Amino acid sequence: MEREVLVERREALRRLGLAAAGVVCAGPAAGLLAGCAGEDQPASSSATTASPASSRPRAAASVEDLDPSRPYWEQGGFRAVTEEVESTDLDVTGALPPELTGLYVRNGSNPRSGTSPHWFLGDGMLHGVRIERGKAVWYRNRWVRTPLMEAGTGFEDIPGGTNNQSNVAVVHHADRLLTLGEVGWPFELRTSDLSTVGAHDFGGRLGPTMTAHPKVDPVTGRMHFFGYGFTPPYLTYYVADADGRLVLAEPVDVAKASMIHDFAITDRHAVFWEGPVLFGVEGPAPGMPYGWQPSYGSRIGVLPLEGPASAIRWVEIDTCFVFHGLNAHREGDDVVLVVSRLDEAFVPGRDVITDSPTRLHRWRIGTGGDALTFRDETVTDIQMDLPTHDRRHTGRAVRHGWFTTTSDDGPWGFEFSGLCHLDLRTGRDQRWEPGPLERAGEAFFVPAGRGEGEGWLLTYTYDRTVDRSHLDVLDAQHVAAGPVARVHLPVRVPYGFHGLWVAD
Repeated sequence: MEREVLVERREALRRLGLAAAGVVCAGPAAGLLAGCAGEDQPASSSATTASPASSRPRAAASVEDLDPSRPYWEQGGFRAVTEEVESTDLDVTGALPPELTGLYVRNGSNPRSGTSPHWFLGDGMLHGVRIERGKAVWYRNRWVRTPLMEAGTGFEDIPGGTNNQSNVAVVHHADRLLTLGEVGWPFELRTSDLSTVGAHDFGGRLGPTMTAHPKVDPVTGRMHFFGYGFTPPYLTYYVADADGRLVLAEPVDVAKASMIHDFAITDRHAVFWEGPVLFGVEGPAPGMPYGWQPSYGSRIGVLPLEGPASAIRWVEIDTCFVFHGLNAHREGDDVVLVVSRLDEAFVPGRDVITDSPTRLHRWRIGTGGDALTFRDETVTDIQMDLPTHDRRHTGRAVRHGWFTTTSDDGPWGFEFSGLCHLDLRTGRDQRWEPGPLERAGEAFFVPAGRGEGEGWLLTYTYDRTVDRSHLDVLDAQHVAAGPVARVHLPVRVPYGFHGLWVAD
C-alpha cells in the first residue's frame, strides 16, 4: 500500500511539472513517450529527453565561447562567484515533493580571488537551498571561513590541521554539519545560515588530516573515515560513535604518502585502494602537490571493520587510480565494490580531469583463503563519475546507482553533462542529458519510501543562456523524465564536488 501511494504521488508531481511547462500527457502510459517520462534503457543506449520542468521559455542571453588561452576552471560553468548571496521565497517550476523538508547543501572549489592554480585548489564554498513542505524558503552561498580563505593565500606549508581549503564535501553526523577537504581538519557550519563555527578536531583526538568521504554505517550510526598525511603515519583509520566521539584511531601501514581519496565499508570490513599518485612527485600543474609514479603500483587492502588495522591484507592489482567508489558489500567470503576507475591520473603535462576518462568497474576480492584474490570486470563504458547510492544501504548490496555523466566534445570543452541511473542487477541505464546549454552536476539521493532506490535526486543545474543555476529534483527511478521540480536560483552555482541532504 505504501509503495502504491508513493507511485501515485510521484505521478501527480510529474504531471504538475508537465502542466507548468505546458506539456500534456494522455495518461500514465504517455510517460513512456519522448518528452513525458522514461523507462530503463539498454546499457548501450542513451535515454535523452527534454525536461518537463525546464521547458519554460529561455531568456535571451549571449553564450560565452571557451577561451583556449585561459584555464577551463576559470571559464563558463566552472568560474568562481565573487560574493556571498542570500535570497528568499524562490520561484519554483513544477511541484516540490511535500516530504522534502530540510537543507540541500553542496561544497566546491571557489577561489575568493577568482583564480587558482587548479580547479582542485580554490577556497571551499557552500551552496544551500532550504526546502519546507513544498516551498523553497531560501538560497545562500557561503565561503568556508578557513585561515587560508581569510588570509587570501594558498598552501604555505604541508597541508594539515586548519591549513586546508575544506572545499570537497560535507557530512552531517551527530548533529554537526562538517565541511571536508582533501586533507586537514573539517570545519563545522551552522545549518541555519551556513556560517562557519570553526575547525573541528574531535576533542583533540584527530590527527592532522581527515578524508572527504567518510561512511556512516546505517545500522550502528558510527562514522568510519580515514586521513592520509604527508609524514608518517601516512594513513590512519578512524571511527566516531553515533554521538560524534572518536573511539578508534589506528595507523595503517603504507609505504609512502599516497593520495587515497575514498574508501568503502561493508558490514564487516573497511576497504582501501591505493594507487601511484604520490605526494612530492611532479604533478600536472604548479601548486599541485601530487604526481603520477606508476612504478609504485596499485593495490587493495581489506581489514576488519573497527580494526585492528594491523590485520589489513593487501592484494596487488593492475596499475590504476580511483577517486570514487559507489558502494561495497559482502557476498559470502567475497567483498564486492563498484568503482569509477582511471587508467592514470595526475600525469605531468596533462590535466587530472579532462585527460583521464573513467570506466565503471566491479571489483571482487576473495577473502576466504590465506591470500586475497582479485577479479575485475567493466560494468559500462559510459563516461561518468561522482556516484551516489541509497545511504540507508551503505555497506550492503544495492541495486541502484546514480552518476554524473561528462562531456568533452562541445564548444565549451570538458564539462559535467547530465545524470545516469544504472540498474546494477540488469545492467540497464537511463539518462537525463539536458545539455548542451544546461549542465547538471553531482546528484544526491534522498529516500522516499522503504524500498532501496525509492526517492528523489537533487542536483544543481547550470543554464548558460541566463548564466544562472537551478536546483532540480528528479524521481530517482525515472531519471530520463527530467525534473519534477526546478528551484530558480538568483546566481550561478559553479561546477563543484559533493553535496548532502540534511533532513529535519
